[in-house]
Order: sequence, then C-alpha cells, then structure tokens
Amino acid sequence: MRVRVNGNPFVMLAAFAADWPRLSRLLDPEARSALSGLLAELRAAGTGDADRAVRAVRTVLEALPDDEAARLRRHGDGGRFTGTASPAALYQGWSAADLCLLVVDGNPMVGPVLGPVRDRLLSAPALPWTGAGAADPRLIVLSAPDGGRRLPAFQFEAGTMPWAVVLEVNTVLRAGADPWGAADWWLSAHTWWNGTPPAGLLGRGRDDELLAAARALAGTEDPDGPDGPDGGW
Repeated sequence: MRVRVNGNPFVMLAAFAADWPRLSRLLDPEARSALSGLLAELRAAGTGDADRAVRAVRTVLEALPDDEAARLRRHGDGGRFTGTASPAALYQGWSAADLCLLVVDGNPMVGPVLGPVRDRLLSAPALPWTGAGAADPRLIVLSAPDGGRRLPAFQFEAGTMPWAVVLEVNTVLRAGADPWGAADWWLSAHTWWNGTPPAGLLGRGRDDELLAAARALAGTEDPDGPDGPDGGW
C-alpha cells in the first residue's frame, strides 16, 4: 500500500538528516539508491519541488521499520500537507539540503555545527572543478550545497599551477580523505604564525615551516613544531 505523507516533507527530510548515522543503516541498498536519485533530482530542481520531496520521504518511510517511520512522521507533523511547503524549513537546525549533501555527495559538513564551517570555507576564493582528471588528485576539492565542486584558489601559484608545497602538505594532511579538514587547516588563523593562516605564508619562503607544521599535526614529526613546545592549534 502506498504510504501517505501528511506532514511537511522538507521537515521530514531534515529530521532524517539529523539522525542519518543511525537511520541510514536501516535502509537497504535499493532504498538508498532510490533516495539518492530522488534527492539529486530535488536539488537540481532547486530543492523547492514538493512532489519530489514527497517521493523522497515516501521512499524513506517505506524502507524504515514501522516505529521509526512513525517517529519520522511526527517530526514533520504540522497539519495536513496541502502540496506546498518551504524547502528552507528546518528541524533542529538541519535542512533537506543537508540530507542531499549526505546522501548524494557523502559530504559530512552539514547541520548546525559543521554547516557554518562549510560555508566559511566555501566563501574563500575558488576555481571551478571541471571533472575527473581535471586536477591533481593531491589538490583539495570541496562540494557546495548545490552539488558544484570547487578548488580553493590559495592552492595555485599562478593560473592553474599548484604550489609545490601545497601538494606536499595536502599529502601529509590526507586531503583526499578529508578535504574539509585540510582546507580548514590552510584557511584558519594559527597561533604559530601570530594568527596568520598557513595559506597566507605561501610564496614567502616559509615552505619548510608549513611542511613541518603539517607533519606535526599529522603525528609524523616532533609535535612541538618548528617554534618550540605547544604548536598552538
């Protein structure tokens, strides 16, 4: 029997995002694949397509155990759904767009805590990423909420020529596995350099310091860092 969606579908999707680590394990591969496809379509439509949102919610409700589905319905209960709802509706600081990032992109930078960090890093100057093979795999590539991908511009010496030390540091920081952590390291103020972000030291003859600091953070060198005890982050 087809599941009826009476509440706000965007709030239900947001509530699912808030509990994604636990609830995602309750979805079988077929349901996860169907949900990913629907969320990709929803995002491409500007996330305001209520019909696709309802279909995504229905996919989740039909895949979850009855008690979990009932709980998710209660989260979105704001009266009978009339076919219109705001895609900006939140559930405890989470949004339907957060679920798109989690499911479609595997992007962990979502929710009321990590979302602002994501937005700060994405606000830095960047170059477009044009697809597989278009950039050195050692470069940081970040995913935006709209699904677009970009390369933080600090990584480049001129045009599309990367700084050699950036590639070395990114390798030490394992930027391929954790691009957000690597980007945050480069773009955040550090007490080692009196509040100057590491990216601000590029081209100033400080490459050895940058590499030593990255190795200290990664645990591959003396944790006291290049300037003495207590690296300061």
